[in-house]
Amino acid sequence: MRVPRIEDLRPSRLPANALAAIVGAGSAVLLMLRLFVPRPVGVADNYDGARLMCHLGVDVRVPTGAPRLRDYVNVHYYHLAHYSCHQHVLGSIKLPDVPYRSSQLLLLYAGRVLTRVLGLASYLDLRAVGIVCCVLIGAAMGLLYRFVRLRHRYRLALCVAVVLVVADTVFIDYAISPFSEIASTIGLLYVAVGVVMLAGPGRRVQWAGLVLTGVAGVFFATAKTQNYPAVLPLAVVLLMPALPVPVARLRGVDRRLRHRLAGLATVAVLVVGAAVVSGNEDQKTAQLTGANFVTVTLLPTGSHPVQDLTELGGPVWLSEYAGAPPWCAPWKLQNSATYKEFAKSLSHKKILGFLLRHPGRVLPVMNNVAEYFYVPRATSTLCAPGPNNIQRMVTPRLANYTRIGHTPRGLLDKRWVPITDAVGLLRGGGLATLVALWLVPGIAVFATRRRRAMRSVGTVVALLVTVAVAQFVASAFADGIDTAKHLNLAVFATALAWVFAAVEVLVALITKRGAPSAGAVADSPATVAREEAVSGAVSEAEATG
Repeated sequence: MRVPRIEDLRPSRLPANALAAIVGAGSAVLLMLRLFVPRPVGVADNYDGARLMCHLGVDVRVPTGAPRLRDYVNVHYYHLAHYSCHQHVLGSIKLPDVPYRSSQLLLLYAGRVLTRVLGLASYLDLRAVGIVCCVLIGAAMGLLYRFVRLRHRYRLALCVAVVLVVADTVFIDYAISPFSEIASTIGLLYVAVGVVMLAGPGRRVQWAGLVLTGVAGVFFATAKTQNYPAVLPLAVVLLMPALPVPVARLRGVDRRLRHRLAGLATVAVLVVGAAVVSGNEDQKTAQLTGANFVTVTLLPTGSHPVQDLTELGGPVWLSEYAGAPPWCAPWKLQNSATYKEFAKSLSHKKILGFLLRHPGRVLPVMNNVAEYFYVPRATSTLCAPGPNNIQRMVTPRLANYTRIGHTPRGLLDKRWVPITDAVGLLRGGGLATLVALWLVPGIAVFATRRRRAMRSVGTVVALLVTVAVAQFVASAFADGIDTAKHLNLAVFATALAWVFAAVEVLVALITKRGAPSAGAVADSPATVAREEAVSGAVSEAEATG
């Protein structure tokens, strides 16, 4: 049967690389406009940013009587000669004394260089970091446009949709902040592009995809401690493609192993890098995190908090602070021998043992944490007076605007919030709704029954959903406070999975209607070859030189 001729629907005869460069540059410019016009937006500090910024020896200048850090975004950081990651305070507030290692430091150093190039007043201007982030995201969009195997209009639609997701306030605003959430966002974007390249035609493209996925995977996994569980699904993806290593000495090695040696080496580097960062937490911080989980997350899911504390070896008075961190209690109680002994005895193993003895508590914990997914704006965790003179936890949202003129304290950025509003509509849905959000994209891609879709987009969607689930579980059981901020990556991965699935389903529907000339890509070899030549995808001949 004669294959219908596929017409070139591109707006010009520009080479594919030129079109990709235009898409990348356009994406970067759009994100810069989103971030800086009509005025800069970001995410204010919650007193935790010093753990990251101290590596550069910088801090904000907060004069006496100035508003709280969470009320305004501070973009100016100044170098302090004797500033230490282990000895720093902000007025009377003693800040966390454990430095936070993260790949975000690379973005901060790049921002420091750009600050000097632009001649900005401070030692480090976070607006320069924001520009660096926009350029990196734009480059990822250019690569995605270049290598995803779709017609021009659908590649363009995919890139536009991804940019619109990134532009949501709960994602792009972190580009101007002392937090590492934006590093997770950038890393995951490049990982997705690398997976697309791994499924592409030609060994050269696949090798480039392996390298990109590996480098981006290390950057992504080391962005935040909570990203460590996502290493497992990423390792599986890296081991899937068979890439033969042309070394004569390896010819006697089993073929399946020989073809995955490069993937194994990449996975080894990924695991080591992630382990170095995730193992950065000291014993005192780990104990406090465990205590936060017990009082904030675990105790509210049971009807007998005193019995739970007795089983865990905790003091009875902690039951009065169920739903609040233990540091909301008076200092006298926190300094008591019983609490100190309880905190020292806490460990992941002990908490896991409790959950194994009480499996009915697992779903309520996840159900409660799921509600933070639907309200993804970053918050600060504080204590405020409650009933019976007992302090309760309050979580005011972190501001998104700098202090210019008469800007109100705590002003939030609401200019572009499609993802924030969409997940907000699901508030109250609990874990069941969240599971449905994760299942629908995968089912939709599988239902298209397109072999190439299952190999490329299907793999990307599966990876994104798995990353979202892994990060959700890590945030649910490893953290007790700032949960909405820690779930940022899970929200982003879920949104990306929906975008990739939606574009693939759209292409499949048009293919089914018998309109290949409108942009569909059939699965027959002849049609695929024609489409690659039209869209600018790299063919086997081009990839091998």
